Amino acid sequence: MAQSFSSFDDAAQSLLDAAVDPMLWNDAMARVASFAGATGAMLIHTKSPRPVIPYSSSIAEAIEGYFREGWNHRDERVRGLPFMRRNGFFVDQDYLDRDELKTSPYYRYLQRFQINWAAGIGVSTADEELALMIYFGDRHGFVDRKKMQSFMRLRPHIEAAALLSKNIAFANASGMIDAYQSLRCPSLLLDTTGVVIKLNQAAEDIIDDGLKLKHGIVSCERAEDTQSLKALISQICGNAGLAHQDVPLRLVVQRTAKGPLIVEGMRIEGMASAVFSSARAILLITDPSRTFQPTPAMLMRNVFGLTATEAMLVSHLEQGMALQAAADAMRISVQTARTHLKSVFFKTNTNRQSELLLSIRRLRQVV
Repeated sequence: MAQSFSSFDDAAQSLLDAAVDPMLWNDAMARVASFAGATGAMLIHTKSPRPVIPYSSSIAEAIEGYFREGWNHRDERVRGLPFMRRNGFFVDQDYLDRDELKTSPYYRYLQRFQINWAAGIGVSTADEELALMIYFGDRHGFVDRKKMQSFMRLRPHIEAAALLSKNIAFANASGMIDAYQSLRCPSLLLDTTGVVIKLNQAAEDIIDDGLKLKHGIVSCERAEDTQSLKALISQICGNAGLAHQDVPLRLVVQRTAKGPLIVEGMRIEGMASAVFSSARAILLITDPSRTFQPTPAMLMRNVFGLTATEAMLVSHLEQGMALQAAADAMRISVQTARTHLKSVFFKTNTNRQSELLLSIRRLRQVV
């Protein structure tokens, strides 16, 4: 049976579809590879590596081995980046001759998976550089100029998808910060480097009252607390651990004239953590000296039909707890807590935690 290939229009549309729904990025890479008649495709950030890398399933084994065997620290294809920045693309033969290709341990590794020839298409956004990598094997041969011209037609579509995806992801992450504001919970949105890119009014009110913020960097009154906070931010914002545990980190920050603050960090997941999202994590600040009364559980049960356990979970989330912390307080597993939360989403006709908290807030205002 003859192999069927995706059309250019299919490949281009798949990129825009993935911008709206991040779950479709791997499928988009598969369609790009199909359009190109390639072994596979992958989209990478060349300057600031991300924990989420979209790639076609056809090269999954190669990518897993790439990281497991440490090739990401000695990737010879970085030699192609200057060509990409100058010309908009690069191919292996820009910097590599056939003799070197035959003797290179790196390219011998790639040859095992039929990805030892590649074309890289460069895309730059306001603060990022991306490369769409399209991989071929010996059965395909190297990428010539004619093929490259065809592949370059994808470039404007990648740029559009990157911009759209980034804007949607930031809007979702900002919505989380706004939802915590409705609960008067100070919260700060951090980017991939740990710099604050947004904070709500409640967080602004607590700056210089136990925490400091200068040029986007959060610090504490005591040097030892600042070092602990840096370590917390590094863990939730860094790339270490692609399979990180879903365990929020907490830190007690001492204040000179008042009681301590509790700082909790959580990595953003779901729609707000899209491939191109600059938002990586949220810091939640709790001042134990300030009391907050959650929505009465019976009110939530009567209006939304929540069970007692579901209402208790929502109460914990209202108080700024991350899901793991709420699960710990309720003495249930985080998996069980997620199951209850999905049920709450269904009953309250919401899809995300930020929407849920806003809905509960409106309930308090009406009643």
